Amino acid sequence: MIKTFLLILLGVCGGALVGTSAAAFITLLDIVPRLSQITNSSKSIHIYERTLVISTVFITLADFIGFSLKLNKYSLIPIGLIVGIFVGLLASALAEVLNVIPILTRRVKLGDYVYYIIFFISLGKVAGSFMYWIILVKYN
Repeated sequence: MIKTFLLILLGVCGGALVGTSAAAFITLLDIVPRLSQITNSSKSIHIYERTLVISTVFITLADFIGFSLKLNKYSLIPIGLIVGIFVGLLASALAEVLNVIPILTRRVKLGDYVYYIIFFISLGKVAGSFMYWIILVKYN
């Protein structure tokens, strides 16, 4: 009984920590205000916020209960591409916020090749997503 209670407490604390970290990360990157600024839809910012919260809760619950769509392997190709693009863009946004790429190019003296560096980072993210989806789906 005590072991179950401690596991539940640990799970709730871990979830709260991850949720708070994700919210701080999204706030740090100013994703919602920047999105509304780019799309000239600052009057609809509440829609972006609600969509973000509802989709996060839905995906968390779907993962928790083990919900699966049972798609065939060919329909996973566009999904893997979209996920890879999303992860690549998010990683690029984080790198830009932290000024990793400009500092790296100055220290290593590769200023003329910054476009190639960004391209290959994005290409690596997409290739990693493809390998993840193809290998994971094939062997599971």
